[in-house]
Amino acid sequence: MAKDWPERIPEGEELPLLMRCCGYRFNRAGNVAVDPVPPEPEELAEAERLGWAPAQTISLSAADLIARAIAAAARLEPDQVAAAFVAGVGGSHPRGRQILISYAWARHLSGAPRTDSGLPDCGLAERSEVNFSDQALRLALGYVWNELPANFLPDLEAAAAQGLPSPSADDEAVFRRLIQVIGSQAPDTTPGELEKNLARLKLIPKSDKYARYGMLQALAEVGVIPNPILDPSWDRHIPYSERIAAHQQVKGSPRSDIVLPLAGWRGAEGIDGARLQQVFGIEPASPRSR
Repeated sequence: MAKDWPERIPEGEELPLLMRCCGYRFNRAGNVAVDPVPPEPEELAEAERLGWAPAQTISLSAADLIARAIAAAARLEPDQVAAAFVAGVGGSHPRGRQILISYAWARHLSGAPRTDSGLPDCGLAERSEVNFSDQALRLALGYVWNELPANFLPDLEAAAAQGLPSPSADDEAVFRRLIQVIGSQAPDTTPGELEKNLARLKLIPKSDKYARYGMLQALAEVGVIPNPILDPSWDRHIPYSERIAAHQQVKGSPRSDIVLPLAGWRGAEGIDGARLQQVFGIEPASPRSR
């Protein structure tokens, strides 16, 4: 089948070019902002020459999307995925932040129970519109999301075709510190309060609150951040209907942008040290782990 996008994450001179073509720029503080100046025809032509189509969305059926996600995930190794996430948390390769969620969603799709439609209950619409150029750019900029699983496909295909980054020693130090901070929170700490504490510590470089929530969600999806309500998607396929039903068990009034499995965590849960060792090969060094 012909490729409908370059299957890579933009970097080097390609990154600012694609930002311009997709309507983004860096502001004076170094944060991503909307660019009010439209791209020049020459910029769009250069992006097209490199294989990008910033304004184009690809319409995919759920069956096609699932088949492509399964094929891409089969080319990835869990250890590579975990290492790339550490590189994302540490800041040397923000591209690595999303892959843990994308891979956890896709890794069990091939053996997932089928519904009457013949497909797994995995949160996909019958057809999805995916802008591969825009999603690849978001990955390069360190965005993290756990909704709209159709947008996991660019992440998975780029990882399979281009490979994934490895963490530096500094990345590993940041990641270990993150785990330590999570495990040392007060028992009644909520996910929202945890994010605020991380922001106050300025622990994770090149991140805003949404990226921090996303990285915490990724750790919850693999079970390093445990919860008593919903199994980690790292372990088995979690039907979308099961996620919806589980949300009825979340105590209190969780924020709408903090969903399970992260929403089920409180500071008393600490971290799952055995899972940390299993997924990341790291011994826990926090006061509260299990």
